[in-house]
Amino acid sequence: MMNRQRAHFVWAFFFVTTLAISQPAPRDTLRARYVTDSLRTYVMSQVVVTGTRNEVRLKDSPVRVEVIGKDRISTTAMSDLGELLKEQSGILITGSVRNGIQMNGLGPDYTLILIDGQPVIGRIAGVIDLSRISVGNVERVEVVKGPMSSMYGSDALAGVVNIITKRPADGFTGSMMLQGVTRGPREARVEGGWGTDSVEITGFLTYKNQSPFSLPLDSVSIPYAGYQDGTAQGKLQWRFAKGWTARTWIRVFGSETRGTFVESVAGQIAQNSGSVQQWDGSSTLGMEYQSGRARLTLNAYGSAYNETYNFDSAQGTAGSTDNLLRRIGRLYAQYDVQLGVANRLTMGGELLYDDINGSRYRDTNGGHPFYRTYVGFAQWEGMPTDWISYVASARFDGNSVFGSAVSPRFSILWKPGEHVRASGSIGTGFKAPDFRQLYVTFSNRLAGAGYDLIGAERLGNSLVPERSVSYDLSLRYEDGSLHFSNGLSLLYNAEIRGFRNDVKNLIEYYFVKSLNARDVYSYRNISQAYTQGIEFNIRVALAVEDIGLISVLGGYQLLDAMDVQVLDAIDRGNAGTINGLLTRATYQGLWGRSRNSGTLRVQYNTDDHVWSVNVRLQFIGRFGDESLDKNGIVITNPPRKVLDRDDEFVAGYTVMNLGCTHSFMFNSNRLLIGAGINNLFDEFQPTLVPGLVGRQFYIQSTFTF
Repeated sequence: MMNRQRAHFVWAFFFVTTLAISQPAPRDTLRARYVTDSLRTYVMSQVVVTGTRNEVRLKDSPVRVEVIGKDRISTTAMSDLGELLKEQSGILITGSVRNGIQMNGLGPDYTLILIDGQPVIGRIAGVIDLSRISVGNVERVEVVKGPMSSMYGSDALAGVVNIITKRPADGFTGSMMLQGVTRGPREARVEGGWGTDSVEITGFLTYKNQSPFSLPLDSVSIPYAGYQDGTAQGKLQWRFAKGWTARTWIRVFGSETRGTFVESVAGQIAQNSGSVQQWDGSSTLGMEYQSGRARLTLNAYGSAYNETYNFDSAQGTAGSTDNLLRRIGRLYAQYDVQLGVANRLTMGGELLYDDINGSRYRDTNGGHPFYRTYVGFAQWEGMPTDWISYVASARFDGNSVFGSAVSPRFSILWKPGEHVRASGSIGTGFKAPDFRQLYVTFSNRLAGAGYDLIGAERLGNSLVPERSVSYDLSLRYEDGSLHFSNGLSLLYNAEIRGFRNDVKNLIEYYFVKSLNARDVYSYRNISQAYTQGIEFNIRVALAVEDIGLISVLGGYQLLDAMDVQVLDAIDRGNAGTINGLLTRATYQGLWGRSRNSGTLRVQYNTDDHVWSVNVRLQFIGRFGDESLDKNGIVITNPPRKVLDRDDEFVAGYTVMNLGCTHSFMFNSNRLLIGAGINNLFDEFQPTLVPGLVGRQFYIQSTFTF
């Protein structure tokens, strides 16, 4: 009850604040107006690359792109990508062991994660663990919601998250950061860069260390293992001749976790002791030649991910050691040319090699599984008038295992006035069956979680790619400004967005049979589902002369996610529970989805940029958890447990974070000291929301030179 009251208070405060500062007045003052005009100039000049794989101004992009700037990081205790994304509206962090993202109502395995346009590999149970990706050296993060298979292929069915790393300014610049978090890691970070007209060099190094700890829950103690990890990255760009640019970067990550591990399995706490070692390395080498309006880009990319578990008990035939090695190689070519003033043609191809090895993975011949994929793509960007622009793109993927897929997409932007933008898109996406779904052989022997998981191919079942058709509509009001006679100036943006995804051939995890007193599970194509929703976003910057800048950023998502086959069974009268027939009124959608969620960030910066204070909130509405099911199998073909009772929900909660920083200037150098509290309300639900560890305090210092 208290959590609901807090959530209601938070959202009431947000709307009252927004209304209170939106009343116009007739006259302006110079300083406040200068601040908001500077902000507007910055926003209007933002350039993005993810939506079209070409540079385009954010406000003119027909493909809707959300940008998360580096300012979100500098005044908080964020250390990894998961912590950054959970403060973005429409994105929820999910996963019982690893942190993945849910976007457009689709799970973590449907979103492609990129670093400087190159894919991050190492999915475990379909999830790229976002805690592996440090936010150090990040310039911005670009998010495209909706299927992007027309440009990026498989894994982009829900969307794309692209991390853009920093480029150096002229001369030598750098920073050093120290940070400590209770019930969290201690972190040290160093960044440096050197730039000239022809050469750019950047380097980045971070190290984190967390001691083991435990937290009480009722009459038991929940242990959390200690870990240490580090990331290093170097990047070089060299313009060595007229029109020619060479680029290369290398990134390495390693971690070790030791102690007692906790997993939430079917709502119960399962423990194991031992160690986990992870490492991944990736590198790219590229060349670009530009002549007039034409540009040719060539890239070679390679990446490897290794994970090794050492358990205190044997896990089936694999024994007490379980290891995984995933590798990818990619050759990429893109040619784009500007045709006339307003049109651009882009085309290209890729060759991908992807394989996996380790104790869990063997193909039907006993070897290690691999994919070969041949790709061709084309895109046309057009602007028939000053107030309409569009992008049409399509991609062909030919894969050695699952065959071929063609993915078209069309996006359009309409600008009826200086401030109004209306955009829409329709596109298809696909997701190939992954190695886990095809070939895994895994036995879990943890107490309370014993089961076997067998890939579909090993049982003689063929899987086909999941496919989706998605629609997206957005109406935005941008660059609004008001100037007040009492020293106030206001800049504001607002947006309403609607989306729908129709997914078929959904690959689902299902019960096969019981064998030797253990349940056996596998995967099959069977499900059809849809997700749809409405998203609201508002951004306000209020400049107060001689006082400073107050900014408000808020978002809300209303989500509806349904299993189509359950709805069909209800309509036929074939869906029954222990309480009688299931109806559309009592069926409450897919497990693990919050119907209501939202974010709010309020930040104040003093006029001299010395002080900064922020309040950040994430509201997660209640969501169904299958481990809480009370009715068992409701339909038999295909077998389903469904969400239809209030006691099958995990209660909603609100996480509030507070931060404060103070800057000291030494000539052209700056020392920033910060402190704050994360999870002020002390939310802690280890069996159902493992990512919450209660209230945390942090301190940080950053020296920039």
